[in-house]
Amino acid sequence: MNKQYDMAKKEKYKEFCEENPNIPIFSQPWWLDAVSEGGIWDVAIVERGGQIWATMPYYIRKRYGFTFITMPKLTQTLGPYIKYPQGQKYYKKLSWEKELMDELIDQLPLFDYFYQQWNHSVNNWLPFYWRGFSQTTRYTYVIQESIKIEDFDNLIENDIRRRKRKAEKTGISIIESNDVDVLYQLICQTFGRQGIQVPFSLALINKLHKACKANAAAKILVAKDQSNNDIAANLLVADKSSVYYLLGGIRTDKKDLGGMDVVQHESIKYALSEGKNFDFEGSMLEGVEKYFRSFGAIQKPYFAISKTNSRTLKAYQVAKDILRW
Repeated sequence: MNKQYDMAKKEKYKEFCEENPNIPIFSQPWWLDAVSEGGIWDVAIVERGGQIWATMPYYIRKRYGFTFITMPKLTQTLGPYIKYPQGQKYYKKLSWEKELMDELIDQLPLFDYFYQQWNHSVNNWLPFYWRGFSQTTRYTYVIQESIKIEDFDNLIENDIRRRKRKAEKTGISIIESNDVDVLYQLICQTFGRQGIQVPFSLALINKLHKACKANAAAKILVAKDQSNNDIAANLLVADKSSVYYLLGGIRTDKKDLGGMDVVQHESIKYALSEGKNFDFEGSMLEGVEKYFRSFGAIQKPYFAISKTNSRTLKAYQVAKDILRW
């Protein structure tokens, strides 16, 4: 009975997404189907008068006897999506958000730990605070669709402009590709240079890329040197409003040729030509943040919402905090 209900709810959510194209790509049912390895996804839905007004998909996995609601791999944001009655005043809007968010929270299953990153367009998390959740501010960097392509180069910092010119003079070229293997090899080199294991598999990227291509939502750009070697690549995914830089990698022995600078430049031009924002899905790492900002991107704060219900996990978190000192 519960399984039938869950399937019916997912079908209802799928229809809702088809009717509301503004829902971000990371909350689309087909995306969640592709990335929910090791767990399952479900969705909270609030209806009024037979019409859906709020949704919040979530991903559940169990580990060591605990139930976690977290972010699936390669998924940048989730969180609530709310529709508003026409002509609603600001005072009523906040009351509406509280009412709907309370119902979304009530529909969540029992969990030991909750963590979601929300789209930067959601700027009210107060109803979750009143229900015992916590918030950390994170940042992404966005180049807005209102920028004209011919004006874009004026926003770029001199170092990026200089490296781009140098790369072009040495014969670096950009092609569009569907070769996920090449992308993954370059990603592995990038992580390997930092001594970090790649946290996702080639199989997962292949599955996600296939799902994105089926929904006209993916593009791989590859930089090649004069000898036709693949030296840098990225994976872009897109929804109605934005193009997102999801993944990228650089060949270790060619990292100084500027291949990634040219790839990112072409990616941003592609987004602007489509009338969309370019979202770097920013990193909190200082060096990466500076690189994204160098392309003229503006800082956008977004919320990371969390809550720990398990006493055991709370004690573990406290111990970790103490050990940091």
